Amino acid sequence: MQRKEFDFCVLGAGSAGFAAATRARELGKSVAFVDGTGPLSGLCILQGCMPGKTLVHAADVARTVRNAGSVGIDVSGYTFNVARVVHRKQCVIDEFAHDRVQKLEEFPMFRGAPRFVSSHEVTVGDHAIAAKKFLISTGSVINIADIPGLRETGFLCSDDILDAQICPKSVIIMGGGAVAAELCQYLFQAGTETTILQRSAHILSSEDSDIGECLRSVFERDGIRVVTGVQFQRVESFEGRKRVHAIVDGEEQSFVADEILAALGRRANVDNFGFEDAGVEYTRNGVLMNEYLQTSNPDIYAAGDVTGIWRLLHVAVYEGKLAAQNAFGPEKQPARYDLQRARVIFSSPQVGIVGLSERRAREQGVWYDKATFPFCELGKAIVMDARDGFVKMLCDKEGKILGITYVGAEASDLIHEAIALLYFHANIRDVLAIPHIHPTLAEILTAPAEELAARTSAEPFQRLGYAWG
Repeated sequence: MQRKEFDFCVLGAGSAGFAAATRARELGKSVAFVDGTGPLSGLCILQGCMPGKTLVHAADVARTVRNAGSVGIDVSGYTFNVARVVHRKQCVIDEFAHDRVQKLEEFPMFRGAPRFVSSHEVTVGDHAIAAKKFLISTGSVINIADIPGLRETGFLCSDDILDAQICPKSVIIMGGGAVAAELCQYLFQAGTETTILQRSAHILSSEDSDIGECLRSVFERDGIRVVTGVQFQRVESFEGRKRVHAIVDGEEQSFVADEILAALGRRANVDNFGFEDAGVEYTRNGVLMNEYLQTSNPDIYAAGDVTGIWRLLHVAVYEGKLAAQNAFGPEKQPARYDLQRARVIFSSPQVGIVGLSERRAREQGVWYDKATFPFCELGKAIVMDARDGFVKMLCDKEGKILGITYVGAEASDLIHEAIALLYFHANIRDVLAIPHIHPTLAEILTAPAEELAARTSAEPFQRLGYAWG
């Protein structure tokens, strides 16, 4: 077995690992990657953000074409060609992956299944790799729920949908999170009869209920069936199709479709890496670490989906850079997630959230005032015939902005003004002092700010450069 030594060994060449390796190299350290035998580039490029959003964009275009009559344009005879949509998706992904692989090739790369054999050494194939510091960035895997009959009956996961050349005639989506909210509309626009079965009281159950309720009303208006409060009992084959038995509102019900899409989340990829031999503690939910991203072995750090904290690309990049900086920099800095929690769901309407939600405020006992304003009363949204959704703003007694939520057209872009406001500790009168061009979607933020300003005596914040924290 050949033995190699490096300053830094990164397990997993996804977004967190690449960010960490790049930062460590900037600090003058020797860096090596260990990754599996599959395609390089990471979840976001290959099976997550980019392929998913490419399909969602196709669905958005199809929806625009389908609804073109509402603005006076007659369109007939269009076809949603799934094979061509998937082909374009693959071309887009190949472009992204090619660029990432070129950058990864600048580092020594060892391919295969890594396993720790001690606190400072892993083996992969016929190589033993020793390092002063390690980063665990092995990502996440699809979570398969322990529902009787599900594995035996068979199901699709999000990866299957991304590559499917033909969509099923009908599908039951088990789960109502972000993946379900995005892919349900792709499948529906592709001509699939779509039903969502959600265990919680509303879809997007980790967010405020008004978000899920708004999306549900839009989904059902479009023709997507949504059933909440579902207790899954078992799954079975039925006359060449698939049947899900469940209890809904205390009554037994069954749902039948050609296919099942299991969209019940992801879990940390922590199996079979020999973490025990390295003194790294972990659970099924993720590798345990302190505020500096160190695991129970202080020379081994963790970043990205494997931590189980926030499975978002910008969080993975942030953690990767911080882990490398803490491993080799002059002093350690704690991870701060105040603004890193900003998130977007590419449903239609889109969802963008930053800062404190009502749910978290209640859980933490934080007093807040709130105001909302619907897109259906905004001039630009009316012009665009994009009337679904709302904006919601939370502030404290002095008018300091605590959180902002968008549910509506282009929320994925609109949310960045909100992020900047929270970064600078702005209050509601600062929003009113900032020019908002008319007519734009962005000016919707002034409406809840005006309502809240009328109820507080907040003074505009004058200094810039004051970081959130």
